[in-house]
Amino acid sequence: MKKFFFLFLVLFSFTKASHAHYFSESYSNWSIIDNKVSATFTILKLEATRVLQIDSFQELGKEKELSEGEVFLEYFKSRISVLNSGNQCTLKKQATLVDGKKEYHTIEFMYVCDATDSIKIINNVLFDIAQSHVHLSRIKKDNKIFEKALFYNDQTILLDNIDQDEEKSFFSNLSSFIYSGIIHILTGLDHLIFLIGLFILVNNFKHLLLVITGFTVGHSITLALVALDIVMPNTLMIEALIGFTIIFIAAEYMIKDSKLSNRIVSVLVSILVLIGLSSLVLEIPISLITSFALILITIGYFGIIKSIKNYGIFRIIITSLFGLIHGFGFGVFLFNSEFNQSNILSALFGFNIGVEIGQIILLLVLIGLSSFCLKVLNSEKYEYLLKYSMVLVSSMGFYWFIQRLYF
Repeated sequence: MKKFFFLFLVLFSFTKASHAHYFSESYSNWSIIDNKVSATFTILKLEATRVLQIDSFQELGKEKELSEGEVFLEYFKSRISVLNSGNQCTLKKQATLVDGKKEYHTIEFMYVCDATDSIKIINNVLFDIAQSHVHLSRIKKDNKIFEKALFYNDQTILLDNIDQDEEKSFFSNLSSFIYSGIIHILTGLDHLIFLIGLFILVNNFKHLLLVITGFTVGHSITLALVALDIVMPNTLMIEALIGFTIIFIAAEYMIKDSKLSNRIVSVLVSILVLIGLSSLVLEIPISLITSFALILITIGYFGIIKSIKNYGIFRIIITSLFGLIHGFGFGVFLFNSEFNQSNILSALFGFNIGVEIGQIILLLVLIGLSSFCLKVLNSEKYEYLLKYSMVLVSSMGFYWFIQRLYF
């Protein structure tokens, strides 16, 4: 047990040094009236801190005593441009930070072009830092609304091409949202790590399918609630809780066949108690009440699995609850894209299908890797591989949980 704890510390340090963030995303709304192109750009404040990885901007912030938002603004200014027939449009309103959602930076700016035809929007924000970054743009022109996702290999919006498009059909929108769902799950490292942890924890394929189904039902419910603007959760709290779900399943794995189960649960509860107490003096996303609820869930669940042999149904229930948490994360991504409300069915249905396809792809890869390892390793070495892998899972979950609460 000591060597696994030592490995956890090493991996946790490595994870922290990697400055790993969750899924990288940003959003913008563009309005084109006559020859004026005005826009609002939105990004999660925590996501914007990626800019501090660049030494020149880190030094700029210290030299001029700028806030993190102001540093991001300086980075932002040179990475957005609007062209008309190949010529740079005039910047009429300088990019400025404005009041918006609490956890987000909101930037407004406006260009004036010589004409409204052949307009090209170029957005290079964060793609030079995170190649997995996805930007969702919503453009309104001539009383029509268009949407486009920008990726590392496609950072431009050509309005001439958009103008030639007819209103998209349900099925063309569906395919677009399916693709977005697949990209979201396969580039969302925290979601992937959670699923890897489940795969290691549940060694029965039939039970694994039931657990994954519970997770799917859970995240489908909250994805719909958020996308329909029925519920809007605290984004930072949800991101932190996703880290906690990873720690939770890692703790369950470590408790199996372990004489130190009480100690492991005590450590988990102690962490939650400290977080609850710190919420009284620090402004963090998780309140004392939330911490208390997590403590009750932790003690209750691990008490149940310790006292009964067949606790499979309880694992399905807890995984479904965790699915609700992850669904908030999926839903916030979809909601912040501010997709056209006429696309609501294709957005929800397609995005959810895409997420499920992404999960299936990951599970097939894990099954293939597991089969290969079983062929080349004996059972003892295979078990060690699983244990070390779960230590990595737990260290990443712990890092995300703490980092998203305090930094």
